[in-house]
This record gives sequence, C-alpha cells and structure tokens, in this order.
Amino acid sequence: MKHGLLAAYDAQLREAAEVADMVDVHHVGPLILAKPVPSRGFVTYRSLSGLAPGEVDDLIGQAIDWFANDPYVTEFEWKTRDHDEPRNLGALLTTRGLRAQERETVMAGLADQLAGNDSVPDGVTLHRAGDRGDVEGDVERVVAMQASVFGPIPEMADMTLRRLASPYVDLWFAEHDGLIIGSGRLDRVPDTDFAGLWGGAVREAWRGRGIYRALTQARARAALESGARYLYADCTIMSRVILESTGMIPLTTTVPYLWRRYC
Repeated sequence: MKHGLLAAYDAQLREAAEVADMVDVHHVGPLILAKPVPSRGFVTYRSLSGLAPGEVDDLIGQAIDWFANDPYVTEFEWKTRDHDEPRNLGALLTTRGLRAQERETVMAGLADQLAGNDSVPDGVTLHRAGDRGDVEGDVERVVAMQASVFGPIPEMADMTLRRLASPYVDLWFAEHDGLIIGSGRLDRVPDTDFAGLWGGAVREAWRGRGIYRALTQARARAALESGARYLYADCTIMSRVILESTGMIPLTTTVPYLWRRYC
C-alpha cells in the first residue's frame, strides 16, 4: 500500500498542486517559485534527479536571487523530501545559507478509514469557520489560538481568509464555552484523489482528550463527501502517533529549509 500511495503522492501532489493558491508563480528550470503572501516565498519541484551538483547549486542560487530581488520578501521555504535525489540537497542548501527546520513525516491513508465519529468531552462542539455567519471573526479567533500554540505567524489571518475564499478549503475548530481549543484545515486538491489535513493545533490544557482526533474525523467526513479518496498530512511526532492510530501510514519525511533576509 505504501508504494502505491507514495507514487500517487508524487504524481498528484507535487508542483502545480502545491502552489495552486499562491501568487506570482515563477518557473526556473524544474523549480517552481511562488509566494503564499507577498512577504513569504516557497520553492518546490517534481524531481531534480539526474542533475549534476553544480546544476543544482546554480538552481539554488537562481531561487535565492529571485526572492532576494523582491524587497517585500523576508523569507522563503525550500521544501525537501527524503526520498528525492540528490541525497546531498540539504548540504547544498545549507552551504547557500538556508537553515534546516524541524523534520516532519508525510502521512497518508484512506479517507473512509479516518471518517469516524468519536465522542468529545461534554460541552465541546465542532464548527466549520463561517457556519454561523462570521467567517472573519472565526478566523481571527482561530489564528489567535494557533499563535498561542505555534507562536505568531505573519499575515496568517489574511492568508487563511484568502484560502477560505476557495470552494476547496474549509477551516474546522473545536470550541468550549466560547473559547476555541483546537483547529485544523481541510484542503481538497482539485483534479486529484487527495485532500490535505493542515494546521492541526490543540491548546495544551485540552490535549489527550480526543480533540485532535475529532477534528481529523470531521475533516475526513467532509473530504469523503467531496469525493476525495485519500488524506495526507505533514505532521510532527505528536500528530504522527494520532494519525497512525487512525490508519494513516508514513510515506516519507520532509525538511523545510528556510532563507531569511534578516538573520
């Protein structure tokens, strides 16, 4: 099953699918450079296999130059996968001044296996952002909760609202006595069999009580209703344990390498 899922992931979720909601998309050879918001950049590709080290280094230099020449861009992320060639890509990026971030695991599985309906603690309710008529208010509250978990992320509210303007994106959250205690986004990927689970976060005091699982199951049910066959996610060790317990399996690992204008 793993090899089939990894092949589907590589074929359907690389390149255009990753930058579908981004702006100012630019191609440099096999690289795709894009901006999720004006101040941040993103680099992806389908394959660098067969390129000589000097050719890869030249592509890295071109990517840095393109983002550095835009005075609004303060940082960009180069997303790597550990099953890709060349194997020394991380070293080449580091030599160019990019810094490795936390390694995450790419998980995937069948949507129907995740679409349960487990109970949540008394008083906890699940909502889709905007289902009570105030999408901007819901987003502001979710972003504030996420900032308390992950730290502040520049322009996150604007980026989330822009994403939610798409018919393929939903933001779910868990609430207790008016306080948002957890959240997660569902991105259905057009013209593929996949939907992505992103931005999962739960307040520390509410962890271990089924909130993350319930948000995952709610998103899985919504994904099934839209016709998605598979779910995938880039996750931390903590999230991996929960997702594995629902039947998702690890496909590969990914390390973002970050370039910052101001170190």
